[in-house]
Amino acid sequence: MSIQRYASICMLSCVLVPLNVYGSAAHEKKSPAQRAESHHPDNWRFRIPKGDPIKGRSAFEKFECYYCHEVKGEDFPYPAESAPELSQMGPLHPPEYFAESILHPSAVVPQRYRDVDGKSPMSMDHIVRMTLQEFIDISSYLASLKPNLAAKNVNGEGTVIALTPGKGEIILDHKEIVGFMDAMTMGYKTASAQMVKGFKPGDKVRFTIDVDRRMIVDIKKIKP
Repeated sequence: MSIQRYASICMLSCVLVPLNVYGSAAHEKKSPAQRAESHHPDNWRFRIPKGDPIKGRSAFEKFECYYCHEVKGEDFPYPAESAPELSQMGPLHPPEYFAESILHPSAVVPQRYRDVDGKSPMSMDHIVRMTLQEFIDISSYLASLKPNLAAKNVNGEGTVIALTPGKGEIILDHKEIVGFMDAMTMGYKTASAQMVKGFKPGDKVRFTIDVDRRMIVDIKKIKP
């Protein structure tokens, strides 16, 4: 099954299931809360089956994804086009994040990689040629990648975009962290919820990331 056909089936299911549910007499007897739960469960999110990272690597090579994306530590040809380096991304995202990037490249695009229309320049030819299993396996391969870093901590600078103080999370638009991550807008957990108190959107900050824990362990405002 191709990804294109899979997407069509998903869209058809989204139409038919609600029609079936809302058209039944049994449904009309349920409370609004029960109807909402049966249609869209709380905490629902899209999940893909577990793939094979080894086969995913082969598929990555087959579709020449290395033409644009560098994967540090791999022996793929050096990219001819500019796109995010991928070994840094694996520990930061679940397979579904990469699945979305394959199906809808413009969903999340770092500003430096956008075209004149603000979208991803990534080709969509693979959507027609890639099988569903290859799609799953590539997503798993990308999620399995890890940067080859000797340093325990890395430092960066950026601007606060948003905060969730109760959870100790902060979204930063940061510059390139050399050898670790491209310039991008990214959400991070902090070592303590107290750490983000006193910060607000627009603040310029300098921060330290624990590479193993993938969280900010120190953050300070940069004086104007």
